[in-house]
Amino acid sequence: MDDLRFKNWFEATDIFGFEDKATEENIDDGLLARPIHRFNLQEMMDFLSYKKIGQQTSKSPFINEIQWGSEPGASVKLEVDTGFTFYLKKLVTDLAGEQRWITKKMFQLNRSGYGGHEDSVAGEIHEHLENTFSEPMDSANPDYHDLESLVLHITNKIRRTAKEILMYDGVKKLDENNYLIIFSVRGQGVEAPGHRRVEENLTQITYDKDSGTIRVQNYNVESPTGGAHEWALQPKDMDVFFLPSQSREEISEAVCVFFKYY
Repeated sequence: MDDLRFKNWFEATDIFGFEDKATEENIDDGLLARPIHRFNLQEMMDFLSYKKIGQQTSKSPFINEIQWGSEPGASVKLEVDTGFTFYLKKLVTDLAGEQRWITKKMFQLNRSGYGGHEDSVAGEIHEHLENTFSEPMDSANPDYHDLESLVLHITNKIRRTAKEILMYDGVKKLDENNYLIIFSVRGQGVEAPGHRRVEENLTQITYDKDSGTIRVQNYNVESPTGGAHEWALQPKDMDVFFLPSQSREEISEAVCVFFKYY
């Protein structure tokens, strides 16, 4: 009988999608001996859409998103990106009075897993959404002074998670509320889609005292393949928000999931 435990469908030894040390993917672990049944995301979303969170029924404004509730503190949602990264988010109100979705957890679907168990995955995701829904509300903070400590904590986690192609080049402090975590790419850059090479990968972590929120963005710096070094900033690959009341572990574990399949 297939083992349907959650950790087998989502990457790494813990459910947050990263390990203490980066590991090589196992290319042939018996998968090639059997027909591949691809995971059907829409089927999983359909299973999930029939479930309630608390007393809230679901709505799906987009095919990759399901939301329960519409009031801050009593609303959660699941977003799934094109790389099968699952974002569990909760609705809050920031210090400026704006409603904002903060990220509570991220999971990376195990890409070597099989389809056919979309209902089991939906059930596990639903359990985590229920836990997120029932947690105390996080709060914004107009006087947060621990960003540097958070940045260093995230940096150490990323260095243990990132693949060997990424070489750590340090942290750059732009000001007390704005930091860059910088990785260069081995082999003088790798080709990105569209025949461009990645020169650097940047993770920008900022704190906005007006809204009381923490923002984490990731993007590449690229140049044309075979041409001069252009060092052009590319569109963001990740853009997520957190609140200072969230633990360092919760924030860093979520951010590090992004680097599992860089």
